[in-house]
Amino acid sequence: MLHKLPAVVLALVTTAAFGQEIYSWKDPSGRVHYSDLPPPEAQARTLRKAPLAPTAGASEGRQGPASIVEKDLAFKKRRAAAAEAEEKATADRATADARQRECSDARAQLVAMQDGQRVTRFAENGERVVLDDSEHEAEIERLRGYLARNCK
Repeated sequence: MLHKLPAVVLALVTTAAFGQEIYSWKDPSGRVHYSDLPPPEAQARTLRKAPLAPTAGASEGRQGPASIVEKDLAFKKRRAAAAEAEEKATADRATADARQRECSDARAQLVAMQDGQRVTRFAENGERVVLDDSEHEAEIERLRGYLARNCK
């Protein structure tokens, strides 16, 4: 385990130096120095510039990759929109299925009425009352109107 320690330390040092500027200068005796801080009195050469760090306002207009928070927020918005669309689709399917059943029942009633079957209704007192011919024709017209309006 300890034989891996120098490699880990070297990796950490090089990655830490990656994000810093490197300066080079000569002192009065002619020796060349390298540092991450420029000397206060000598003229230094910049060997490598540090990458620009993003500022707080830069994320609004930038075209680069989004931060983790922005990606998470976008994911949550997409997931909420998908759940809402699924809910709406489920409600629309349920409404369409109910309308289909109602239309199917109305067509079956119309066919039965046109075949001349006797149709009875329950009166308020609970007795069965057979529809006479005028009531029978009125019921056929009512069913035709319902089918024309709702079952195209």
